[in-house]
Amino acid sequence: MLLKWLSAIKTYWVVVLMGAIVMGMLVFIHNQVEAISDLEESIETTEGLIADAKVAQSGLKEAFDREEHQEEIEQRTVSAKNIGQEIIEVDDALTAFYKTIDPLPEDKNERDSLFAELETAQTKNTELTGAGEADHIKTWQLNPEWTLKLESVVTYQDTDRVPIVFSMETADGKLAGLVHTIYNVNDHTLSDISRHYTTDGLQDEADVGGI
Repeated sequence: MLLKWLSAIKTYWVVVLMGAIVMGMLVFIHNQVEAISDLEESIETTEGLIADAKVAQSGLKEAFDREEHQEEIEQRTVSAKNIGQEIIEVDDALTAFYKTIDPLPEDKNERDSLFAELETAQTKNTELTGAGEADHIKTWQLNPEWTLKLESVVTYQDTDRVPIVFSMETADGKLAGLVHTIYNVNDHTLSDISRHYTTDGLQDEADVGGI
C-alpha cells in the first residue's frame, strides 16, 4: 500500500515537473517570438529611415549647387552695390539743392535744368526708399561738402534682405555719421533706414537750406 502511494506521488511530481518545463518552454518560445517580431519591426523601421535619408541626401545634392549658390551671392552683392551707388547720387543731388546757401541761377535755362535734376532725384528717391513729398528735404548728408560712401554689403544665405552700411565724411576728413539700411533684393528698394551722426557731423551741419 505504501509503495503504491509513493509510486503515485512520484508519478504526480514527474507530471507536475514535466508540465512546468513545458509551460516554461512555451513561455520562453512566446517571448522569443515576440522579441523576434519586435526585432523584425525595428529592422524594417530602420531600413525605412535609411531609405528616406538616402532620398533626402540625393535631393539635397541635386538642390544645392555650390557654384550656382556662389553666383547668386555675387549677384546680390553686385546688385546691392548698384543700389548703393544710385542712392548716393540721389542724396548728393538732394543735398546740393536743399543744404546749400548758394542762390538759384539767374539764367532761366540753368534754373530749369536745376529743377529738372531735382525732380529726377526726387522721383528716384521715392522709387528707392518710398520717400514722400515732404521727405526729400530730409537728406542723409547735412552738408553738401560731405562725402557719402558705401562701406559694406553683408549677404546672407537664403534671405532677400541684405544689410548695407554707408559712411559720411566731412570736407576735412572727419567721420560725420553712418547710415544703416536694408536692401530688399526682390523689389530693389531700401528700407529700415537708420542715420547716426557724430559730434563732428552735427557741428558741421549746413545752417541754411535751399528754398
